Order: sequence, then structure tokens, then C-alpha cells
Amino acid sequence: MTHSTMSLAASTHTLANGLTIVTLPRRTAPLGTFWIWYRVGGRNETPGITGISHWVEHMLFKGTEQFGKGEIFRSVTANGGMLNGFTWLDYTAYYETLPIDRIDLALRIESDRMVNARFDPAEFESERTVIIAEKQGSDNQPTTLLREEVTAAAFRAHPYGQGVIGYLSDLEAMQRDDLYSYYRMYYQPGNAVAVFAGDLEASDAVERIAAAFGDIPPGPPVPAVRTVEPQQYGERRVTVVRPAPSRVVQVVYKSPPASHPDTAALMVADAILSGGKSIGAGGGAGMGRSSRLYRRLVASGLVAAAGSSFGLTIDPYLFGLSATLKPESDSTQVEEILHAEIERLSTEPAPKDELERAQKQLRAQEAYATESAAGAASLLGALAMVSPGESAESFSSRVAAVTAEDIMEAAQRWLRPANRTVGWLIPEESGSTPHSSIPSSVLVPPAGYVPDAADLGLEHNMPVVRSTRLKNGLTVATLQPNPAASSRAVSVRLRVPGGSVVERAAHGVAAFTAAMLTRGSAGHTMDDIAEALDGLGASLATSAGREWTEIVGKSLREDAPVLLAYLADAVLRPDFPEDQIEIVRGQTLTNLRQAAQDTRAESERALRELLFPVGHPYRERITGTEASVGAMSREMLQEHHQAAIRPGGAIIAVAGGLTHDEAVAYVEAALSNWVGAAPEFDTAPPRAPERALREYRGLPGKVQADIAAGTIAVPRSHPDYYALNMANLIFGRLGLMGRLGESIRDRQGMAYYAYSSLESGLMLGTWSARAGVNPANVERAVETLREELRMFLEDGPTEREMADAVGNVTGSLPLGLETPDSVARVAADIVSFNLGDDYLQRFPSIVRGLTAAEITEVMARYIDPARLAIGIAGPPGDEAQNGWHNRQ
Repeated sequence: MTHSTMSLAASTHTLANGLTIVTLPRRTAPLGTFWIWYRVGGRNETPGITGISHWVEHMLFKGTEQFGKGEIFRSVTANGGMLNGFTWLDYTAYYETLPIDRIDLALRIESDRMVNARFDPAEFESERTVIIAEKQGSDNQPTTLLREEVTAAAFRAHPYGQGVIGYLSDLEAMQRDDLYSYYRMYYQPGNAVAVFAGDLEASDAVERIAAAFGDIPPGPPVPAVRTVEPQQYGERRVTVVRPAPSRVVQVVYKSPPASHPDTAALMVADAILSGGKSIGAGGGAGMGRSSRLYRRLVASGLVAAAGSSFGLTIDPYLFGLSATLKPESDSTQVEEILHAEIERLSTEPAPKDELERAQKQLRAQEAYATESAAGAASLLGALAMVSPGESAESFSSRVAAVTAEDIMEAAQRWLRPANRTVGWLIPEESGSTPHSSIPSSVLVPPAGYVPDAADLGLEHNMPVVRSTRLKNGLTVATLQPNPAASSRAVSVRLRVPGGSVVERAAHGVAAFTAAMLTRGSAGHTMDDIAEALDGLGASLATSAGREWTEIVGKSLREDAPVLLAYLADAVLRPDFPEDQIEIVRGQTLTNLRQAAQDTRAESERALRELLFPVGHPYRERITGTEASVGAMSREMLQEHHQAAIRPGGAIIAVAGGLTHDEAVAYVEAALSNWVGAAPEFDTAPPRAPERALREYRGLPGKVQADIAAGTIAVPRSHPDYYALNMANLIFGRLGLMGRLGESIRDRQGMAYYAYSSLESGLMLGTWSARAGVNPANVERAVETLREELRMFLEDGPTEREMADAVGNVTGSLPLGLETPDSVARVAADIVSFNLGDDYLQRFPSIVRGLTAAEITEVMARYIDPARLAIGIAGPPGDEAQNGWHNRQ
């Protein structure tokens, strides 16, 4: 060691070879997270090799001297962990989160791939098509193209203007040696920061990291980024014309680097404009309905959505604003309001209450984002990259010290008209009218998945559910002993039986009603509620699914009674104000039109229409249709609320820094006057397809096709659920997206994402597989899916796959109980599906009792490769080219 410094919470050490080590002991759970950050990203790239940092990141999962192809993902998931990597403008990072007695595996992986990544030529070529597929998927989104054009216009010289994913011509031309030379230059101890957070003392963590990395040579000097963006002397404007559902405006201003004294003031300014945001990868709560942009643009009904952003970077980057317009919106008026709100920051001091509200939001976001070890490590690592030497505590102190005068001065320096770039997305006129739809679920490819702890004594260490049923039928549930007892935050999850399946008035009334619950209640306007919650750094979010409606709340521990009081008002006394009904109507219609031009959403919609007959509640989109939303009335919402939002059978899960008795007392005080029996619903599952069904939907302006194939499965309570879930895990989730991902993505390089999922609810379940591919590869990808299914059904899982899968699902238990949000979700699921109070203790033995023969038999019972329903959405005309016709 050459030197050591200490902050309030994290210790920082530097090894002789230049590696910086940041450690943060977290003794709340038997796990640890290890991150390695490299100061290399889009900022370091030159013309001809744009996208190379991101491509190198992909290659580091392709094998090293110690870990062969696929072994990094397989080893981590089999040992009870999750992992991923990502690339940004200023850095590339990799992480593993594992049970603490397996954390040395992460150190072995990262020290090995710092110097011993293989860069096999065949793997390099295979990954080229994966990278290009990822870019095409991004290019399918017109707002992404707008952001790229605006950023490129804002930066005439600095490499920030090139972005991260790279230009297609560079991705097509780069060679293996380009990547390997780049890797050898930037992947070295002196250009890296290692961050550990978890259940080890700092000295123990540093000793282990030093043993793994200390003998690695320092490496050559890293080339400096010499280019400084020249001063901008006037507004720049760009226009993007593409098939798109809505006009979108983006306005950006050159802004200071993270280390600049003005950064803290601009972070607070961003919070004033659209609510406080979290730093790093931690999950902060959504805020901002009391913000200036929301009130001026969204609450007034002028636009469907509006926001602002300000990120922390090494060099000067961008402070941005954006708005998504409605069809009737006046473009000139919207842009003028955006400019006026920036001018207001420069000329008017922020009122004391508004400033304090913004600062509390940022303090709360930091608390929420660092509840997990991974969230804390992400924040520490990101700060170490962009502002070396500054601790999280000192940065927070800077934010807390910001004054109204600081904001005005920073805005005058940076947010000037001559320093801005304005971009407009203008929808291209098209003769085709795609189907309207919205995704019924969030389709996010797995990041690597999660995992085991066969020797951790989980059956004995796992908490049990403790529940108290109130007189009105509402059940209060917590986990005991409380996994998040030391948290500064509290999370609540109210789950009411009956979502879209109990709709009577119109399709989408459940989702519309849920959206209205926090938009005025008990005589308080939405502005009153937003101002109160934002002032606490708290949040309430509502949603309706197919089988239940949920309200999820989050606050700091001391504010839990106030949070529950506002939740109670939303549930018992919603006002359904007419002005807010019109705002929600406009936002929903905009979302429907956006989804109608999204290939993932349209492929999902096509699949659902193939699987469920007309009239079945699982067929329809949860948010309704343009016709049903357009006809929604206040009386319909009131009727649905009275019939469906009742305490009978409802569950409220509470997690965080409250005892069970405190949780019951707070809930009872807030909700004891809520009365009503649960609504009745009984939805029979349809029969699985008796033959292959398929449909292709052409969408203008798209360059990638999305595939959604599936069939009917089992509800969560079915005895076959556990075996089918394990089969799905092995087939399309484990490691790098299971066998399906290994074939379509890894071996054949056809797709950036390919995975399968099992969604099992109260009444029924569906199994599906998804992939995003070049339109020319649609038929090949579908046949690969069928062939992989046939092979699985013929041979079953291997011995290693069984061991890895068992390790994966049992090890995910402690990793899934680290934050109040996750604890509340787990408690709500256990009670909702009637799994038993000791479910977490019994679960490991359930999955260890499954056999390969049983898993194969159950999968064959429900999934037939020859009888899948398959929906495709992609460029128009490819349906004929690939033989995809309507509803065969």
C-alpha cells in the first residue's frame, strides 16, 4: 500500500500498481458486491473506432485463461450470484453480487479478465452481429435518433458527440486487433477503481482484493483526451423526420463537469424543474409532480410528458429538457415554456420551500439508492470515475449547501440561449396504420440472472411472514426477523384483488382508475398531494394489472405515518377531478400511439391475440383502446372504484425500519375505516393452441424485427409450477439467457437479446420466448427456438444444468431480501399466492427435490414446439419475404 484515506462511510486505498480500492462494510445481509470500474468509454474513442469500448465490454464475457466461454455467467449464477457489465461515456464497469462466502469468485473473475481476456477471432465476428443487432434495436426508437442528432449537433469536436453504441460503418469495419490493442491499453490497475460493499470488514476486503490484483503490472500510460469543445456562439437546431407517434422536443445546454463547483447547484435546479433523481444504479423513488415542468406543461394538459436531466461526467456535458406533445399541442408554445422556465432559473431566486423540497428529494434519493450493497457500490464507483477524490458525503454536503443565489449564478453561466441546442422529432406521414397496443408487461431482457446458497443454512436463516388481519379484511404483512430493520426508508405495497379482470364498464377502466387515485383525494388537489410528498422525499405510485391493483409507497422512516395517511386518502376518498381525467386521458392515448409503433409491444400484442379468444380479459391491453379511453367518464371511474377497490382480501406489505407492531398500528390508524368485500372473479384459462399460429405486423421506419412466441401455462398455485419454472430457467434465463440465449445470441450472433419467461398469476399462466433480430433472420431464429425446445424435450437438462439451476434459485433468496422494496414485494407475493408463512424456509428443499425427468415431463406437458403461437413485428414487407402471413 502506498497510502490510505478514510471518509465517513467508505475507506479508500491505493495499491502500488495504481489500483484504487473503495470499501464499504454493510453488515445487514450475508452477501457482498464487487465492482471494477475502468475509466474508458465513448469519451476515449476516435473516428473509425466508435463503439469500441462497448464492444470490448461484450468480449470480456467471452472467456479468459481461467474461465472458458460461458463460464463467467455460469460460475456466478451457479454460486448464487448475479452479474452484469455496462459502458457509458466516461467508464465501463463490471460487477458481481454473491453470497459473502463466495465473493472471492468475483475477485478471481475480474482480476483474470483485467489481463487475460481471449478475444477469440471467431467469437469477435459472432459478437459483431450481436452489437449491430443491439444498435438496430436502439435505432427502432425514434426518440433515440433524436437524442443522437441533438448530441451530435451540440458537440462539434469533443467525442461526447459520438455517443456510446458507435456508427454502423465503424462497427462493420473494426477488426479483432483493434479491440485487443484497445483492451491492453485501457484495462490496467492504474486506470481502474475496485469497489466492495457488503458483509466484510474493510481490512478483510482490502486484503482479499490486494491478493487478487496486487501482482498485475501497472500498464502503459493511458492516452489523454486532449480535445476541448470550443465555445458555442449561438443556438443550434436540428430536425428528425421519422415515423413516430408524437412530436418530441429536446433542448440541451452545455453544462459543467462533475468536479465543477456549479454542479451541485445544477443538480438542485434539475430537481426543481422535474424532481430529484438518484445517482448511480440504485433504485430511487419517482418524484416531481410538484415540479415546475410538470405543473406548467403536464398538469396544464399542454403535453403528455415533460422532464429534465443532468448527469455527472468527467468533461462538460449537457443539461437537458424534453417534452412529448399531444396531437393538439402547440409546438411553439411548448418550446417557449421550456425556454421561459430556464430563464426563470437565471432571473428569479427559488422560493425557500421549493429549494428545501428539492434538496430533501435528493437526500431521500441517495438514501433509497444506497439501500442495497450494489446501489451503494454503484454510487461510490460512479463518483470515483467522474470526480476522483470526492466522497459521497462531501458531494451530498455540496448539494445541501446550495442556495437560491447559487442556482441563479450557475444558470446564468451555463443555461444561456447561445449555449443551447434544440431538436424536434416530427412524425413522418405514412399511409399505413399500425395496430394500437401497449405492452402488457415490461419486457426487459435478463441482466444475467441470479442465485444459491446450499451451505448457508437458508432453511434456518430465512425470515417468515408475520401477518395480522384487521377487522375490515385487510391483511398487514411483514417478514420477521426483519431483513431491512436498519434501513432509513420504509416501503409499503398495497395489493387489492381485481385488476382488469373485474372490469365491467369498459376496457382500461381499472388502469384509468388506478392512475387517478393520487390525482386528488379528500379535497386535496393533485398539486397539494405532490407538494406534500415531494417535500418529504416520498412517493406514491399506482398501477393496475390483470389480477390486482397496487399502490406502492416509499418514504423515509420518520415520515411513514404521513405516507400512509395519503395512501388512505387515495384509496378511501379519491375525488376524480375532471381536469385530471383529461390529463390522464391524453397521457394514455399518447402511450397507446407510441406502443403502436414499438416492435416489442406489437409482437407481444399479436401473441396475446393469438392465444386468447375475443372477449377473454387476458386478451385485451390493460390500458384499453383508443376508443375506450376516449369514452371514459368520471361516473365509470367512480363505479369501478366502489366495486373493485375494497379491503376484503387485500394485502398491505410493509418493510424497512418499522417493527411489525408499528406497521400494524400505522396501517390500522390510516385504513380501519375502509370497508367492503373483495370483488368476485373467476377467469378460466383458454386451451393451448392446437396448431402453429403466427402473425407478422409491419411497422414503418423500423430496421429490426421482434419475435414473441408462446403458449398457455399454469397458474402460480399449480403443482407443476416449480418444475416448469425450473425448465424455463434452464431453457431461457440461466447464465447468458439459458440455452436459447446461448444458441441465438452467443453461438449464432443473431440477436442482442433472446430469452424466455414464465408468467404465472392467480388464475392462469403463460410461457413465452422473445428475441430481437434482423428481419432477414426471423425464420432462422424461429426455427432455432423450435429446435432448442425439441432437444430439451428429448434429452432433458444435464446434470450440470440441474446443479446450476438449483444453486441459482435458492441463492437468489438472500439477494432478494436486501432492500425494503424487495422485502415488501416478497411478503406480498407469499400472502397473495397463499404460499405459507414459512415459504422462504421451505423453498430450497422444494427445488432440490425436483428431478431432471420430472422437469422434462412437465415441460413436455405444456410446451409443444409444433403448437406455438408466434407474433412478429418489424419493417413492412418482410412478412411476405419470410413467409409470415396473417393468422395461419
